Amino acid sequence: MANVDATKIHQGPGKLWLNCTVPAADHRLLIDAAGEPTEGTPVFVGATEGATTLSLAPKLDKIEADQVSAAIDVVMTGEVESLEVTMKESDLAKLKYFVQHGTFSTGTDTGLPAGAQAFEEIKFGGILAIPKTSVAVISPRRDVAGSPGKFVVSQLYSAYQVEAVQLPFSRGKETTYKVKFEGLAVVTRASGDQVGKIYRQT
Repeated sequence: MANVDATKIHQGPGKLWLNCTVPAADHRLLIDAAGEPTEGTPVFVGATEGATTLSLAPKLDKIEADQVSAAIDVVMTGEVESLEVTMKESDLAKLKYFVQHGTFSTGTDTGLPAGAQAFEEIKFGGILAIPKTSVAVISPRRDVAGSPGKFVVSQLYSAYQVEAVQLPFSRGKETTYKVKFEGLAVVTRASGDQVGKIYRQT
């Protein structure tokens, strides 16, 4: 009998983490019961707006023949995997992770008004090496009765931020900005496990 299974329907917020540890082959990003990575020095980037979207997109090219009206085969010729989200926290200590060509610093400027001389800043301009990081989105499962602390974990092993950072300043709405990380192949890993992984605890 064909029954609908509510436990297969996921609904839950995703938390974006940067600087995650890349797991060894046949292993997963390790998290604790709160869904936080447990190894290395991961960075939680804060509040987001709307969904965090994992995109898995192989590039497929059809093979055709003049003698047949439809394609007769298909081959994979590339792929683009990405994580995309709209960020809400715009303090520069977090924004620095998304401005690929910027340099973050803090300090004091005595030329500024008394009581407001400490600052943080991002300088930009010039050709720099693009930073790469391992990113993960961790989302709690709502459907595991009696077993809280289980999650869906999506990770890109090596990724870079590709979205132009646009900061709208408005009286009527908070400043938000979109970010998008695209995964790069880690060619030392086995084929089929070079860009990332998604897993869920059951």
